[in-house]
Amino acid sequence: MATIRAALPAEHAVVGEIAAKAYADTGNLPADGSYVSELRNAADRAVRAELLVALDGDRPVGTVTVVRPGDAYVEIARPGEVEFRMLAVASEASGRGVGRQLVEAVLERARGEGFGRVVLCVSETAESPRRLYERMGFRRLPDRDWRPTDDIRLLGYYLDL
Repeated sequence: MATIRAALPAEHAVVGEIAAKAYADTGNLPADGSYVSELRNAADRAVRAELLVALDGDRPVGTVTVVRPGDAYVEIARPGEVEFRMLAVASEASGRGVGRQLVEAVLERARGEGFGRVVLCVSETAESPRRLYERMGFRRLPDRDWRPTDDIRLLGYYLDL
């Protein structure tokens, strides 16, 4: 069981690398590589949204960015919704439930702050994350599907709280 908390400034570089490596390893980066710098910039996410880290002991093994209305990182959220982005788990922690714990931490925050829905978008090729979200009760939200680049299609999902 990982510990989930806000990422500390000293962890930002490691958290950014976890995100960049996880996306690269699963083939979920645009061909032009443009998204890598955004994934690595965990420090910016910590300032302009909420950056969570999953720890195995004191070692970061996962991350997610929690986005509220008005945050700079909003992509598909509307008023009354929390969005999460850039969920990533280090390969050595894969299959241990870290991703689920991070999503549960997002849901807890959203409920605690009185939000009625959590939304996300995920690459249509990211089968493992999509299975996780669906097992957790998330449903498709096709009217929010979009393409950040010609070679990446993102699928919208939601969970009413």
